[in-house]
Amino acid sequence: MGDEAFDEAAFDAWLAGDPLCRSTYDAMWRRIMGSDMDAALQAYGRVGGSGHAWLVGGVTVLLVMLGGYKSLPLIALYLAQPQDYSVVDGKVRAVTLADGTQLTLGGGAQVKIRYTRHDRVVELTQGTLFAKVAHDEERPFRIDTGNARIVDVGTSFEVSNKPGSIRVAVASGVVRFGRNGWFDAPIQLQARQVAILDKAGLNRIADVKPEEVARWRGEWIEYRGAPLRQVIADLQSLSPLPIDIADKGLAEKPVSGRIRLTDPVGQLENLSITHAFRVHKTERALTISKS
Repeated sequence: MGDEAFDEAAFDAWLAGDPLCRSTYDAMWRRIMGSDMDAALQAYGRVGGSGHAWLVGGVTVLLVMLGGYKSLPLIALYLAQPQDYSVVDGKVRAVTLADGTQLTLGGGAQVKIRYTRHDRVVELTQGTLFAKVAHDEERPFRIDTGNARIVDVGTSFEVSNKPGSIRVAVASGVVRFGRNGWFDAPIQLQARQVAILDKAGLNRIADVKPEEVARWRGEWIEYRGAPLRQVIADLQSLSPLPIDIADKGLAEKPVSGRIRLTDPVGQLENLSITHAFRVHKTERALTISKS
């Protein structure tokens, strides 16, 4: 590009010129901003001053090409030393970050945290988390997970990363939820609203009550005549696969008892015995039916 301004219209035209352009560019961008870059930075950081200077210079040139004046915050972010947190499947872990933001991890969640003067970024590799974000207008809080990006300023919300889908449910405040790329418009979610990003695209689904978001944080919950669909909705967050109710008549079946939400598959099997339905497991979903 040299000293010329970035020609956004020409770049958009290039993207639209061939179906492969967008997918190839997005794949390149995820690679640049993903774990491979972390490994490269750490490797070059061990080879001495000249190697590190060469790397920073190379990354600077690359990011200037990609973002111009926005490059310096990106360099600071991806040179920041990350903090890693995880939780074993079936357990819940609470983490308080440097700015007071509170994370609750479940479903075998693995996260990597980077904070700089300009950014607060959480990379959710797998699992589910609930975030109660400390307000900071100068540093929006961002979660990158799979091919999705969730951004807010001061909110409480849940993010669940499962094979083939990303789900976001907002308990309070407002978040932007969309694909992790420059050219796909996100949607805005307010309290009670839920959306899913999967192969069908980015779509809103049924609203929930704020108190129903991430109920798994308490690990156990007691139901008294609750419809099975509500119990399934609570188990969904930490389930390794989506749970579908094939027979709609089962959805309203009353359930009473104490359920451990951090063990969704085991609890689903127990419910199948006490409430006379079957659980069918495939690579893509857990389906419950009468037979």
